[in-house]
Amino acid sequence: MKVQHPFGFVTACHAGDKFMVGATLASMRYYCPDVPICLIADGDVDVSDLEKDYDLIVLRIDELPSEEMRKMIGGSYRVKLAAMWEGPFEHYVWLDSDAIVWGNIAEQVRTDLDFQIFWPEISVPADAKEEPDWMAHFYFDLAGIKKRHPDFEWRGYPYFSAGAFSCRRNVISYEQWSEMERWAEEAPGLFQFQDQGILNYLIFSKSQRGEIKIGWDDLQWSRSFSRKNIDQDCSVCGWSFPKHVLGNTTLHFCGRKPSTLDLNCFSRPFTIARLVHHQRNHSKWGAWCRILWEDLAMIAYKIRCKF
Repeated sequence: MKVQHPFGFVTACHAGDKFMVGATLASMRYYCPDVPICLIADGDVDVSDLEKDYDLIVLRIDELPSEEMRKMIGGSYRVKLAAMWEGPFEHYVWLDSDAIVWGNIAEQVRTDLDFQIFWPEISVPADAKEEPDWMAHFYFDLAGIKKRHPDFEWRGYPYFSAGAFSCRRNVISYEQWSEMERWAEEAPGLFQFQDQGILNYLIFSKSQRGEIKIGWDDLQWSRSFSRKNIDQDCSVCGWSFPKHVLGNTTLHFCGRKPSTLDLNCFSRPFTIARLVHHQRNHSKWGAWCRILWEDLAMIAYKIRCKF
């Protein structure tokens, strides 16, 4: 696909998460109404209704020009890479389908950077002596990386979730990514979470070599962080998007999916986004019924999978 706009938002959808991506799209349109949106459709999923409601640019995995590329990224977390190599935007914000925009984050996006990390803190101090335990679980086996890249500096960076970030198209080439996939095949367990470990390693290593310019900003909330500001935002808006938030950010509900039937799972902002989405075509109570039906269907699917 040729570049159509200098900047836009991108998310993806497959049949199993379509009930979530409507919330993602609704949040993008509410807070950034003039920003174009690309939806990557993975597999045989009908997104014509979403395309109509949100005026989307649809990029289908099965229509990518390279069969090798289709096989590598289809049906996996790597689906986001379609935007990097074949997307319609020169610069874009990526959001997983379990994430929403919370405020006008377009104002915080830095297009002077090749890659903008959305994370609130430096994860490993520059003077750290020991590798943290979480690195091998969430990102990569540092000893294995050192065997292939002895000079790699792993300290002083904000290790980030790959569910939200901003970058330039082709900031990582297809050839560079494919090489990392070969590393992973040669050393199983080298990288974690399919794309997350590779993405963090490549961004940090390319920055160290002076190939790209990176930066980081507190623009991604996840469940491990304080939700004080979010709770205050929700306390004044009922079940609608707050017009003004205490801090523009993205809310990433990774891990346990945000369900109204899971009382131990904080999901109110995501539920608000789902309501806004469904109220495009239903009444308020009709929207609630749609959400409850979706959540019941998700529980039924999990039960079927167990058996």
